[in-house]
Amino acid sequence: MRSAITQLESEIWNSCVRQLAARDEKTANRWQTDEFAHLNERFLVQPLPAELEPLVSQAVMQWQQIEQQVCGKLGMTSEQFLHSFEKVRHDFISDGKKWEPIIGAMQDGVAGAVRNMDWVNLFSWVLPKAVREPGGQYLSVGKVVTAIFYCELLSKYGKRDENGYLRKIEARWRLVNELT
Repeated sequence: MRSAITQLESEIWNSCVRQLAARDEKTANRWQTDEFAHLNERFLVQPLPAELEPLVSQAVMQWQQIEQQVCGKLGMTSEQFLHSFEKVRHDFISDGKKWEPIIGAMQDGVAGAVRNMDWVNLFSWVLPKAVREPGGQYLSVGKVVTAIFYCELLSKYGKRDENGYLRKIEARWRLVNELT
């Protein structure tokens, strides 16, 4: 049986998300190099249909259980985790070295908690845009989901991100914060 989060991810993309074609070659090229622009310009998110609301509740409850497990392993509250993550991210973006031992210590706690980038997309920008609840519960969930996956990707790739995962997760982090 598929998890509620995975079910919701599939259902919400089928019912709420529309992909737009690039207007021109310049736009297509920008989307290939600027993940933030790609997410903001290519996808149109329509309001959540009422029949998906029970599945949203189940998915959020499932996520809250995962989040409690992760925070328990890390010995932090969600707020403490986000505060620590923001320091780590800032140091990483600034080419510092302080982030490395912190991510090393978090590695086991965050590994595998977020199944994939589809979960990040769901919680970081699709669900918040489909529900339009400024500063609401879904944005809070989206921030934590994104930060946990960001930490996992940092622990795996660090500065040697040849395939762009860190560029993609950074765009999602910026987006969830822009929606907040």
